[in-house]
Amino acid sequence: MRFFSLLFFSLILPIVGTAQKPEEMTEHSSSHGIKFLAVPGCSVLFATYETTVAQWQTFIDETKTEWAYKPHFKQGADHPVVGVTLQDAKLFCAWLTDKERLTSKINPAQSYRLPTLQEWDTAVGLLRTRKPDLTVDEQVSDQRTFPWGTRWPPPPKAGNFAEGEIPGYEDGFPFTSPVGQFTPSGEGLYDLSGNVWEWCWEPEIRVEQEGVLRGGSWAYFRAECLISAYAYRVPAELRMPTIGFRCVFEDKQRSAVLLAMVETKKEKNRAERRQQIMGGTVNKDELETMKKKLRGSGQSSTVPDIVKLKPALAGTPFKNSLGMEFAPLGDKLLAGRTEVRVQDFETWLKSADRTWGKKPSFLLGGTHPASGLSWKDAHDFCDWLTKRDRTNKLIPASASYRLPADTEWSLMAGLKDEVGADPAARNGVTIKHYPWSAVGIFPPTSMTTNLDAANLPGFSDSYSYTAPVTAEAANEIGISGLGGNVSEWCADTWPGADTEHVIRGGSWLGFDKTQLLTSTRRHAASDSATPDVGFRIVLDMKAP
Repeated sequence: MRFFSLLFFSLILPIVGTAQKPEEMTEHSSSHGIKFLAVPGCSVLFATYETTVAQWQTFIDETKTEWAYKPHFKQGADHPVVGVTLQDAKLFCAWLTDKERLTSKINPAQSYRLPTLQEWDTAVGLLRTRKPDLTVDEQVSDQRTFPWGTRWPPPPKAGNFAEGEIPGYEDGFPFTSPVGQFTPSGEGLYDLSGNVWEWCWEPEIRVEQEGVLRGGSWAYFRAECLISAYAYRVPAELRMPTIGFRCVFEDKQRSAVLLAMVETKKEKNRAERRQQIMGGTVNKDELETMKKKLRGSGQSSTVPDIVKLKPALAGTPFKNSLGMEFAPLGDKLLAGRTEVRVQDFETWLKSADRTWGKKPSFLLGGTHPASGLSWKDAHDFCDWLTKRDRTNKLIPASASYRLPADTEWSLMAGLKDEVGADPAARNGVTIKHYPWSAVGIFPPTSMTTNLDAANLPGFSDSYSYTAPVTAEAANEIGISGLGGNVSEWCADTWPGADTEHVIRGGSWLGFDKTQLLTSTRRHAASDSATPDVGFRIVLDMKAP
């Protein structure tokens, strides 16, 4: 196949013409001023900047495409375009290709497209794509390196990340920034980390239900999603104010020659490595050391030392065996200060040998709320945790974890003396109370909770999806996250529907004024699971 590709391109080369050998091409400029640069080990040339608002607008105008998307913040012409889906980005590349072929700016063997995952790996400097064979130390390093190096927090001018969320780091931009404001890569590529996520594309995949984003954005701050190797898998039709793209320029003559050269070099290095092992240069002790380094490259656990924890007492704050914190709510009830976290839920899944069948496709850090789970999942989690903490003698034999009752959830949110005999009768009755305001202020102050800011004029937050459970300030009794982030399952069934349970609170998808009232109830089938619904638990200290 490689021989055929080389033969084909050697035959068409005289037809299209070139003033230099394909492999010697180091830069290219499009008709719209997009500059592309070569990257060592990569057969395509990368755009120096993410595609801008101005470039996107030219595409919209010339193709007469309907485009109504507007982010909830202002952007200049030199900011990266946002809100594009995978298909949108591909259409831009196809348009630019067709346009320049018609004007003979590029020849039939040349085109613009999105980078593949491997090409993006190469552009960001991962060693696994720049060296034919890696040592174990280099493999481990690849999993810990950021585009700017190994330093954390990032050095000044490293990129445009979530403003103020990384201790000791400021970038000066609350949302997107003009392209090219931060330190470029060694090859001259800007914003490979931060500003906007960038779509990647695998051409051999025909049915694209899922796409991959790389590089982080202005809304991200967690180290694990900013490392160079991180790949964020999302629905291909996702349209968010954190997502953009950059193009690559491919000359298939160049690609064929360079790929053949790379394969030759890889094979040579493999042969040398085999000879080292066979000849004894690499011994068993060295191989075992390599394995230990790989095994030790994971993250450490955040579960507290059970021996140091104090048993639960009614009316006293408490921390359980998973590190979950509880605040007193009445004489015999302790309420979870936050929603149940991903790390808590995954500990149960592992212990129970169960899988997270409907885990959301977006990033879920360990301290984000668990979502995409059923009422039954939440109920089973409570039973498991009750047995665990009774065994560890952290709670009395008569105490138990459970989901809060509908009325208990209202008390946690500061809503007292509701009128109505059941959740349906109480639904929406109190119209001047929100979890963040007992006097009915709407919308909430920006950055105070996690809602759908794109559809809520006058409000903004730092998160495109869920946020860490402690991102929202606690209310007067020490409980946070009741107004947004994820909605929460309650213990009550919905009147007249025994297979459905009550859901309370807003979520990262919430923006409607009425739906975000503290008194608003939802209900759903007990076996349903959606990415905006999670749960919190209470510790019932009452005797059975």
